[in-house]
Amino acid sequence: MAAQAATRMGLFGMAAALLLILDWSGASAETTKERILREGRIVVGIHNRSPWGFRDEKTGEATGWHPDILKAAFAELGVKNLEFQVTEFGALIPGLLAGRFDAVASGLSITPDRCKQVAFGAPDLQAPDAAIVRAGNPKKIHGYADIAAQDDIVMGAGRGSVVTTNAAAAGVPNSRMLLFPDIESNLSALRAGRIDTALMASPTVIGLLAGKGGHGLERVAPFDVGKAQTNFAAIAFRKQDVDLRTTYDEQLAKLKRTEAFAAIMTKYGFGAQEAVPPGVVTADLCNRQP
Repeated sequence: MAAQAATRMGLFGMAAALLLILDWSGASAETTKERILREGRIVVGIHNRSPWGFRDEKTGEATGWHPDILKAAFAELGVKNLEFQVTEFGALIPGLLAGRFDAVASGLSITPDRCKQVAFGAPDLQAPDAAIVRAGNPKKIHGYADIAAQDDIVMGAGRGSVVTTNAAAAGVPNSRMLLFPDIESNLSALRAGRIDTALMASPTVIGLLAGKGGHGLERVAPFDVGKAQTNFAAIAFRKQDVDLRTTYDEQLAKLKRTEAFAAIMTKYGFGAQEAVPPGVVTADLCNRQP
């Protein structure tokens, strides 16, 4: 009996020790935010597209609307090493969820479906749909209704982009939408006459037509999106990294009150049309109905 009691006491002691170890391990588990602040380093996913997030051809440095905001927002916290990884637009969220990045800073629009997958920061830019056509607008496209009504009009869009949802809601059949993995393919198809218009977010169009790549092309102005809702872009984080997202939102709120934020807006050609109106918040955008 004494031996059995001793055995039981020994097993009890081992179990207690194991619980202590597990408790200590759980308590000491480092969050993504803690690791980023400790290392002063964050890994960021971009899709190498102007003006959202791209590598400057001259310097090789990552720049763009969202990278510049992220740099400015975290600099005060000592996070000055931003490591950018380039992937296709459609692979940004999967890469984030797989742990390849700590954040996506490359023009993701806040949508209810995406909100089920990731935790968006506060909206930082308004991004209405915009259309690019060949110079002179030969098919006289002035809105989604024109694309839907004319059987000979084919539109191009980015694979996984929000404009495809808006176009479908306006009555454009999938059979007259060509989807491309990148902007270059979309514009090449437009120049070659395979499509009649390329649909993108307005900030993307502003960036494209401001450079050499816009020769022979023009923006449709105005472009009637019908009942389509205006998109708002934001930086995305994993849902379990809510403390990182909260810290970023706090830094972004302070940044928006500075001249530095206005300077970033000006740098990429954005003005009042792209500014986020007061009262627009991520929670409402995540819950809005189609």
